[in-house]
Formats: sequence, structure tokens, C-alpha cells
Amino acid sequence: MKNIILIGSGNVATHLGIALKERGYNIVQVYSNQVNNAKILANKLDCYFTDSIDKLLDADLYVLAIKDDVTHQLLNKIPDIRIVHTSGSLGMEVFENKFTDYGVLYPLQTFNRNIKIDFTNIPLCIEANSTKFENNLIKIGNQLSEKVVIMNSEQRKQLHIAAVFACNFSNHMFSIADTILSKSDIEFKLLLPLIKQTVSNLTDKKPTDVQTGPAKRNDKEVIDSHLNKITDQTVKDIYRLISNSIIKDDD
Repeated sequence: MKNIILIGSGNVATHLGIALKERGYNIVQVYSNQVNNAKILANKLDCYFTDSIDKLLDADLYVLAIKDDVTHQLLNKIPDIRIVHTSGSLGMEVFENKFTDYGVLYPLQTFNRNIKIDFTNIPLCIEANSTKFENNLIKIGNQLSEKVVIMNSEQRKQLHIAAVFACNFSNHMFSIADTILSKSDIEFKLLLPLIKQTVSNLTDKKPTDVQTGPAKRNDKEVIDSHLNKITDQTVKDIYRLISNSIIKDDD
């Protein structure tokens, strides 16, 4: 399966398309309902582009990298092709009774099309409706990444929930920290060594084993003093809720 069409032109499609092209795959075409977005990615990949799903060209594999809430609507317009989606929260059953060969190629990473990422370090979660197609996806996965995992839809959904906590929610915590610091004219970069060490601790230890802080010590005096200093009620509620969760874990 060397000839590939990307259905989508966002962050995932951009990084996956570039990684595939760098490994010798031929990106035939990019589809997006926003023609300018399709054109921008197509120029990077030196391929055709279209904003009409009826004008998809022939290819060995079609990679669906679009928002989950428009997937069902779009699939009803696509004929029987060899297809995968890249979603962590969408089950493989969306393809049932519509396609002969279908599956999932889910890269576990946060993507920004303007930030370069080494795809070899990204875990790829694969699922397919047949052993033959699964082997085809494994072959592609092994050329893209050093970590390829066979995972069913339910496992992948749980992984996606965990990823939201580990990535999206933790980044929001960084955003809250940045807001707190900016009010006192302190730069966020002072926290970077602490953040890097926190992540480094997880290399060979479980998160619960390296938890620190006032909630871990159940230091109510410090917790109360922090709560008294926080002026934003939402942030105060988040601080209290997470602290209580950490304390409960130690019970």
C-alpha cells in the first residue's frame, strides 16, 4: 500500500502525511472541505488536492483524519475503499457494513502543524477488521514508529481518556500556573526544570510513587493558605478538588 490519500488537512493529517512521504509513500491527494487548507498541505506533499469528496482519486489506502463529529456524515458519501481513521475516541465500528477493508491508525501524540515532531517516538495504535489488513497496517506502522501496539476500540477509548488527563488537562494546569505567576510578574520558565523533573521521574516509576506536595503530606495548613491566596473561584475549586483526590488516594 504505497499510494495514499489523506482525507483531512489538519494537524494530524499534516504530520502523518509528512512522515509517510519521508518514508517513501506516495501521497496522491489531500481532501478538505476548506480548499485553501487542502492546497497548503498538498503543496507540502507535492500532490493533488480537492474540496469535493466525489473527486477522490484512486489509491491503495485512504486515511481519514477529521473531526469525529463529521465522520459519519462524510463516510456516507465515500464508496467502498480501503480506509482507516486516526481517532482515539472513535470506534472501528463506524466502518461496518460500508467498507470491506477498514481499521484504525491512531498516533498517541498532541500535534501542532507548526511544530516539528519525530514520528519514530510516537506510539501507533492499530486495529483492523481482518488479519490480512492488520498485517498491512503493522507494516506501515513499523516504518513510521518504533512503538506499534495492537489495540481494540474499547482499549483505545480508555487510552484517549487517559491522554486527556495526562496531556490536555496537565497543559491547562500549566496555563493556570502561568496566569498566577504573571499577576506577580514572574516568568513561567522558572517552572520548566520542575516540570521536566516531574516527567523524568515517570521513566521508571509509577505516578503514584512519585507524588509530592502539600496534599500528599496532607498539610492542611499549607493547603488552606494557598486557598486563601487564590482569588479566582474556579481555580480555587480546581485546587481543592485535586488536593482532595490526592489525599483520598493515600487513604
